Amino acid sequence: MRMSFWMDYASPFCYIAFHKLTEAVKAVGIDQNKLDYNFRAFQIDPTAAENPTQTRGEKLMQKDGLTQKQLYERFQNITEQARAAGLTINYANTLPVNTMKALRLTKWANDTQSNQKTAQLINAIFKAYFVENQNIADNDVLVKLAKDAGLDDSSAKKILTSEEYKDVVIEDENDLANRNADAVPYFEIDHYHDEGVPTKEALIEAINNLIYQKVK
Repeated sequence: MRMSFWMDYASPFCYIAFHKLTEAVKAVGIDQNKLDYNFRAFQIDPTAAENPTQTRGEKLMQKDGLTQKQLYERFQNITEQARAAGLTINYANTLPVNTMKALRLTKWANDTQSNQKTAQLINAIFKAYFVENQNIADNDVLVKLAKDAGLDDSSAKKILTSEEYKDVVIEDENDLANRNADAVPYFEIDHYHDEGVPTKEALIEAINNLIYQKVK
């Protein structure tokens, strides 16, 4: 029972969508490892630096001449959407980093680990980025997150110090383009397709339909 979910760690909407997916799976009551998760990658900004010197908020304040109040208002809608989903994020203090390493690590986990461990890794990276405002382009940060999620840290380090799975990330991006979509999050669950943040109820219905099609 395959579910495909295109995402990028730089997007708060992907974090919200992933959280809703996790909650929907819990609501359906099916073992995560009985589902065929296909976490797919789409890098929003391939040109982003690995070690930016400014936070996202600082960069916008300098670029657009925003005050602290204006910056708060700029991100208020995102903050409220996250809160409504049960998440607390600090988007203004995120670092606009290059997410290729984090996406490569995720593709490796999706390819070699259980669904549960892969989902734990994804959640840990999102939380490190949006809640703790860590640099998720840093190898040491990613290796620790992988280890905390139950993955082998030496294997994770080997992936991060190579170019492995970069071609898979690019293939995922091309596959999304072939679906006439150019933004994430994007869901594909059997006949259900959605670009954007779906409701938890829509995901529950799509997962139940997927299960029903499997047992027919």
